[in-house]
Amino acid sequence: MPIIVADPAYVDNLYWVLTRIDRLAMIITRERENMDPMIYSPCGFDPAGPINRGVVSADHAGCSNTSPRRIHYRDPATGKNFVFITTCDHLRPGLIALLYFLRWKIEKAYDVFKNRLGVTKTWSTGDTAALMQAHFVALLHNLLTVLLARLQHIGLRETKVTDRQKKRRDKIPPDKQVPAQNNVRHAFALTCQFIRTVRNAQR
Repeated sequence: MPIIVADPAYVDNLYWVLTRIDRLAMIITRERENMDPMIYSPCGFDPAGPINRGVVSADHAGCSNTSPRRIHYRDPATGKNFVFITTCDHLRPGLIALLYFLRWKIEKAYDVFKNRLGVTKTWSTGDTAALMQAHFVALLHNLLTVLLARLQHIGLRETKVTDRQKKRRDKIPPDKQVPAQNNVRHAFALTCQFIRTVRNAQR
């Protein structure tokens, strides 16, 4: 089943369970402050596993006649607490947290669409035109990403973004780093400099 990593505003516990029963999708999101679920029972997990570093607890919780998993996670680097609600029973709790954090990489892609590619309004009010525009914008973004990867493969690298991320990672002590996050190949947002270079090369 596909896994939907949803915004906390998207909370509908009964619908989540029905999509799980009908094998349409599984949901991962953050718990909202006003949810106040009842804890039913703990879920077993390996606290020593590298993927689970930062997981404080994993429980079955009651939310509006449903019982999704509730995962309490404390970021080892910042000490900030996160609580996740999910209908995924088969994934380790640390992986649930990692998938949610990877959601912000998708948000960066939307930022590129709006602020760097200038896609601020639809071509038309019709559904077909809006769908075509979404496909074209996604295609453009993917082609630019492939071009950037090929340039890096032949040794032409834009090191500004990777250097900045490395500096942030180096500030975190080794005992507070999450191994799973270091093992994931992170997608970088396309920079204004790279997009301007491609535009100028077309002229």
